[in-house]
Amino acid sequence: MRRRLMSITVAIGAASLILSGCVSSDSETATDETAAAETSEEAVVESAAESEAEATGEPLVLGIVQAGSGFMGPIDTPARNALLLEIEKVNAAGGVNGAPIAVEFIDTETKFERYASAAEEVIGKGANVLIVTCDYDVSAPAALVAEGKNILNIAPCIGDPIYGPAGGLNLGFSMGAGTPGESSIMAEFAIKKGWKTAVLLEDTSIKYTQNQCKIFNTRFTELGGTVTDTYQYVQGDSVKESVSKIAAGDEPDLIVNCGYNPGGGTVAKEIRDGGLDTPIISGFGMDGDFWVGAIPDLSDYYVVTYAAKNGDDSNPDVNAAAAEYEAAYGNAPDVGGFVTGATTLQVILEAYKQAGTWDGTTLAKTIETFKDVPTLAGPTSFSPDLHINVERPMAVLEVVDGKLKFIETVTAEKVVFP
Repeated sequence: MRRRLMSITVAIGAASLILSGCVSSDSETATDETAAAETSEEAVVESAAESEAEATGEPLVLGIVQAGSGFMGPIDTPARNALLLEIEKVNAAGGVNGAPIAVEFIDTETKFERYASAAEEVIGKGANVLIVTCDYDVSAPAALVAEGKNILNIAPCIGDPIYGPAGGLNLGFSMGAGTPGESSIMAEFAIKKGWKTAVLLEDTSIKYTQNQCKIFNTRFTELGGTVTDTYQYVQGDSVKESVSKIAAGDEPDLIVNCGYNPGGGTVAKEIRDGGLDTPIISGFGMDGDFWVGAIPDLSDYYVVTYAAKNGDDSNPDVNAAAAEYEAAYGNAPDVGGFVTGATTLQVILEAYKQAGTWDGTTLAKTIETFKDVPTLAGPTSFSPDLHINVERPMAVLEVVDGKLKFIETVTAEKVVFP
């Protein structure tokens, strides 16, 4: 039965999630893939058990201030759903310090004005770690509230390295793969495909997409490519005029859509409606196939993202987790970023195991020492200056006849920063 997220505070019991739908944990949904996923799952359970044995602090209360709707809903929800499943496993194994992990969740509906007050509310209810929306511009007000109260704050899948000390968040970390690595891979993949010229379509509404185009331009040019034009738009704008200009000139080898949905999907449709069959590439902001149906038989569209969500990833742990997700919620994850949900809890528990406290400053200093910690999203590392991963391997996907397919997993040969 499909599990539904509630837009009110939810407590999680030791054996099951108390949600408005039924929980399915049928092992048959994963079959042989479950065995392949045991390593990452056992790591979480072991971490929880060691925390209970070695630490005497309070149980974990997670405050979640994220979007269940609005333009960030499709990005936040898969990671949050996966996080809830990971919590369920830990609680079934005894929780943390002998008590179940509890959750205080507020759906902000991607309303900017809701984030600070929502953070205050969940922290007031005892949250000792805060989970925020997967975009710095949107989540910063909530993160700053946590910073002021010495509380570790984590975004499952923010890509901008500004989430951390660069953005005034000494206690803020992203479990995401940073834009420098993502965009460098986009450029290197383009050169590998033999594409020498590119036109950039840049959504200027958030830093993530601004930096995506900037980094792609730098790395693509370094490798001998040429960016012939850059056209800017703001989320929701039509780009028909820009498409007409591209079509009227020398057609580039590649169009780079530095965007995110829903506006990025509109851009893709207008490119194809404008008669351009040029290959298009994007990053995580255009992951998923929920937007593809509006563009009949869409092909030659490439996405660099965390993982393949449809069961064809090269990592069997990811495929097992995707099957588990579908069994629990009645549908596949919307985006491959769902893997950062499990990663978020894995990192929190490992930090607590080492630090033995929920003190934000102590946890942050502990996480800054992490080097290639194994997680579902891949090897995870941080430093005092960089609170996001930029060197993780990432999946390259291709839309072929309206279907999203895994191509390969790639690590950037060189990571370029904006």
